[in-house]
Amino acid sequence: IENPLLLSIYGSLVDKILAETSNIEEANERLRELGRGMAEQIYLTTEIVEKTKETIMTREDVAKLIEAVYRVLYDRKPTEIDMESARGSVRISDKDCIWCQDVNLEGMRGFGYCEVFSGILEAILAFKGVEAKVFEESCKATGASACSWNVRLT
Repeated sequence: IENPLLLSIYGSLVDKILAETSNIEEANERLRELGRGMAEQIYLTTEIVEKTKETIMTREDVAKLIEAVYRVLYDRKPTEIDMESARGSVRISDKDCIWCQDVNLEGMRGFGYCEVFSGILEAILAFKGVEAKVFEESCKATGASACSWNVRLT
């Protein structure tokens, strides 16, 4: 997905949040909060409700929900959904993350440029009755080979 308007709006929001916050964790939380706010509209205006189970009970159900969210939002699957190495969690990897295309940040260790997706996913899971904490573990914008998120089921 190459949408210069979306990417420039998002980049501008990230810049604003970084200017208004005092540390990286606070900026990460503000981006997750932004995503949670976006999730309601995404959930109500897309096919996610129809394309997913009403009740999500297992990590496998969570993985299928994540695939459905990816298909609806990005028209593809993530690079990998891992339930083996992430005990009690689901880990998502995306080598072609749309949020941080062509973004290179130096000296921002721990910053999740794509944390907005964490908030979107966390809120959609909550709409489906799943309590989870979602956070970005690595980000291409800060030098990783892929963006990855951890969905920690609570």
